[in-house]
Amino acid sequence: MELDLDITYILVLALFLVPVLLLNALVFRPFLRLFEERHDKLEGAVERAHQMIGEAEERADAFKKQIREASRQGEERRNAIRKEARERMESRIEDEKKLLQEKLSGALADLETKRKDALSKIEVEADRLAEQTASKLLGRSL
Repeated sequence: MELDLDITYILVLALFLVPVLLLNALVFRPFLRLFEERHDKLEGAVERAHQMIGEAEERADAFKKQIREASRQGEERRNAIRKEARERMESRIEDEKKLLQEKLSGALADLETKRKDALSKIEVEADRLAEQTASKLLGRSL
């Protein structure tokens, strides 16, 4: 089998290779370069997005820690204020109890004095009534 090479094969090959080489230089390489740059930018954007998400999560964790710390401090302050208020209230109640006890003691002493005075008056009045009753019953004075 003999290979017959004539000029048409070379022309056809040249007509095929010239546009392919021109298209490769003018269209395919720039397109592939743009496509690769776009891919790199997208990959970079995705990587930056992952970094930003990681930073946001770290900030959120730090913020949660700050909130927990602030809540703990708030509870401590609230408990301290409640304790102080309870102590003040108990002190005032104790002072009022003492004051009421003093008033009660004074009132009881006054009441005892009035009771004794009333008993002595009743005794005198009872004697007078007994004499009156006896004199009316007996018809004479005693």
